[in-house]
Amino acid sequence: MSLLLDLSCWVYKRMLPLYADSLRYRYGDEMEQLFREQLIDASKDGASGVGRVWRSAVYDAISLAGPSCLAPIRLLTMATLGSSSLILLTALSFCTLRNVGVVHGCALEQVPQTTQGSSPVLPGHLVPISHGHKMFIECTGESHGKPTVILATGRGLGSYQDWTLVQSRVAEFVRVCSYDPLGFGESDHLQGDHSISEVVENMHDLFHSAQLPGPYVLVGASAGGILIRHYEEQYPADVAGFVFVDSSHEEAVWRDAAISPAFPGSDMDLKSLQREGLLPPQQHLTWHDDVPIIVLERGERAPCSAFPGLTQTQCDQINDAWHSFQVDLSHRSKHAQLRIVAGAGHRMHQEKPEAIALAIHDVLEEVKQRKQ
Repeated sequence: MSLLLDLSCWVYKRMLPLYADSLRYRYGDEMEQLFREQLIDASKDGASGVGRVWRSAVYDAISLAGPSCLAPIRLLTMATLGSSSLILLTALSFCTLRNVGVVHGCALEQVPQTTQGSSPVLPGHLVPISHGHKMFIECTGESHGKPTVILATGRGLGSYQDWTLVQSRVAEFVRVCSYDPLGFGESDHLQGDHSISEVVENMHDLFHSAQLPGPYVLVGASAGGILIRHYEEQYPADVAGFVFVDSSHEEAVWRDAAISPAFPGSDMDLKSLQREGLLPPQQHLTWHDDVPIIVLERGERAPCSAFPGLTQTQCDQINDAWHSFQVDLSHRSKHAQLRIVAGAGHRMHQEKPEAIALAIHDVLEEVKQRKQ
């Protein structure tokens, strides 16, 4: 299993150059790790689960590399054909012969679609937005008079399926929605990457077209934290609260570059920084709000192996800087607090979804109390 999983990840890494440089250089390692985790988790559903992961990955790559005149049906056909052999190879790699003579996870036995610890497949639908595009959205749970929770994608996380473990828990007590941004998953696939301002406009368009009543509690992981702060700057009346999940910080690039010029993204020009919602050297974040905020920080420090070319001292400085970013965000509202999640790394939405669900619950309770 390990050998063929490594082979699958190697193939995926060869596909990354098809993505825009700004996306690949900043989040390439994160995308690789997410793909590996999705593949391992999907293997519990057998070939169908693995197939969904590969089909989405290959579809994304073909859409970004192919000419804009390709029709969606042709793209889907190419993605299916191009990934079929990889799906079969990966699916077979997760088949283990047991002593009882049953091949686990393969077609020789009926495997439930949802098992303990696996990611259930959530139904959803496409919503027409401006310019003739369509975006995929999945909403579950009942509102119970509380604000709708939005699990943000488009920065940090790229697909609604990344939030599955969180959404299934949050849906037990509130209405919660996740979506595929344009260019990913089930939404329309367009050439090129999108600036953070364009992603914000697409989000607002989607929420309006899907008739989601505001205000919302916005949840963003990694660079998704920057995304939802930009959303609030454009549409402050739409936001009732935030949960930042190990959020990136607008000052991160220039502060990390001060530690080591070799750090990814340190060579980004001003235009590229602005497109990503990041600040140029020596500029400081001025954003503040007056809504409930919970900042969740990973309890596990990033290993030095995550930063090739850096010394141990520099790695320690990078980790210390990350902690300072989380502390800073927790001071951006008088109703904010910082929680360090023990045992969680940067993939907190996969490792500790219950901690995120609890933070969402607590933000909703504080929103309710402030209304009374």
